[in-house]
Amino acid sequence: MRLRILITLFLVLIITTIFFVFLNMYFEDEDKHFRSVFKDTVETHATEIYYYHFRNDELFNAVLKSDKQILHMVVENLKKIYPFIVDVEFEMGNPPETIYSITSSGTLLVLEYRISDSSGRTYVPDRRAMVLVDVVSILKRLHLENVRITTGTKELSKELAYGLKYERLLKVSELPIIMSFAFILLIALMNMVSEISVIKKLRKEEILNNALNSVIKLTQDMLTGNVELSYQLILKKAIEIIPGAQTGSVLMKEDDRYRFVAIVGYNFEELRKVWFFPRELAQGTDAKIKIIKDIQKFDAETLKDERFQILDRYGKIGEIKAMLSVPIVVNNEIVAFMNIDNLESSDAFDEFAVRIATLFATQIGVVFEKLQLESELIKQKEILEVLSMEDALTQLPNRRALEMEAERIIKLAEREGKSICIVYVDLFKFKTVNDSFGHRVGDYILKIVAERLQSVVRKSDFVARIGGDEFVFLLYDCKEYMQFVERTLKEIEKDIVWEKHVFKVSANFGIAIYPHDGTDFGDLLIKADMAMYCAKNNGKSYHLASRLSIDRI
Repeated sequence: MRLRILITLFLVLIITTIFFVFLNMYFEDEDKHFRSVFKDTVETHATEIYYYHFRNDELFNAVLKSDKQILHMVVENLKKIYPFIVDVEFEMGNPPETIYSITSSGTLLVLEYRISDSSGRTYVPDRRAMVLVDVVSILKRLHLENVRITTGTKELSKELAYGLKYERLLKVSELPIIMSFAFILLIALMNMVSEISVIKKLRKEEILNNALNSVIKLTQDMLTGNVELSYQLILKKAIEIIPGAQTGSVLMKEDDRYRFVAIVGYNFEELRKVWFFPRELAQGTDAKIKIIKDIQKFDAETLKDERFQILDRYGKIGEIKAMLSVPIVVNNEIVAFMNIDNLESSDAFDEFAVRIATLFATQIGVVFEKLQLESELIKQKEILEVLSMEDALTQLPNRRALEMEAERIIKLAEREGKSICIVYVDLFKFKTVNDSFGHRVGDYILKIVAERLQSVVRKSDFVARIGGDEFVFLLYDCKEYMQFVERTLKEIEKDIVWEKHVFKVSANFGIAIYPHDGTDFGDLLIKADMAMYCAKNNGKSYHLASRLSIDRI
């Protein structure tokens, strides 16, 4: 007796351990991913804000002259473009060592910026811009409403980034999994109580324990991929462990009717031809486990076509004495019925058989819910990955994607002995349009230009928007880069029509070549940027980085 109690307690511990290990692994994996996406999103926006707003000749001069009107316009413009910005202040103090730094204060991010001229080489030495960002708004943009930023020293808080701490709340979609496991634990505890109080049921409890072990093993095999998930496998295992089971079938819902998807003991090929409307099911359409007798009589009265003849001949409904119908429920919806048959006695299934069938159906429902949840998580991760690598306005790759692609393509060029052209593009006359007609028109023009830039590249090439009106091309093994620049310039300079207005924009290009001008992408990008500014300052459409030192002489 004591041995039975210990075995039952051990099984409860196994189930509890499996549950908490699974839950911990799931939370850790999701937390690690969203922390990475959060940090990448913040740093992408931080970089974009610097290049588009704080690396600016007009702002640079306004800060030096303490022009409050222009500073106020900059602040209002930033709040309009980035709804997550709470406030912007220009204060005395040493600027950050790099272009920006990020810390936190309560539930706000504090971004401190250098205030540079348009070249980025000169900045105000005794002033800095401080941008306050609402973290909750960032989390909402990433669809992470179940993450709550905490303040103080809560014991359950976790490190997010930049000194921020957070608590993770349960999603509604996660509750069924927890409740299902709690239900399994409850059944196991009920089993333990039953063994203590009723010695006569010792044999039944032994069967139940074996069934529980079998279900757990099947669940583990399906979740870990050791066996292929199929209704045929589930049906066979149910017939093995449910007392009184001899044959059976699985009816799965497809659109507005149910069809056979698994069969044991009958002719599967013939029964594939049979289908049922919900009103034609002997077990009904509720989520209760039922014992059904006289199945042949019910089908004869309900089915008035050849389906009854097929069921009677190949489904042996005249020989079925009792059918135990077990609904499989996933996310509160019946997806299938598992029908367990006995061909010998109408009393073959008792409360004990129903008990084991309930345990089996609940655990199988958990498996399907877990797999469905994993599928939803994979889709969500894919969406977040795209958002973290994509420019929100133009849908072109952003600066982070550019750096990752540059690292890959430089390694390839090194192996194959090829060259890469880094072409830095800055739109000319765009600022005038943006200032005169507003950001709505400016955004429209940027989208059109982005489409045109995308249309001129080859499959092996890459184009990204790195901030404001600046774009960068990576041209692999491109020997005719001058012709490429001329062709791209023609595309950019085509008329752009907005309502009744026709706009003309142009561009300046800076070109750096790997490995001639350098082997580090960061260095090559700076040289291409400098070459672009040389072209702009000298009224040329393009300039080569290799001629920067010659032109200085």
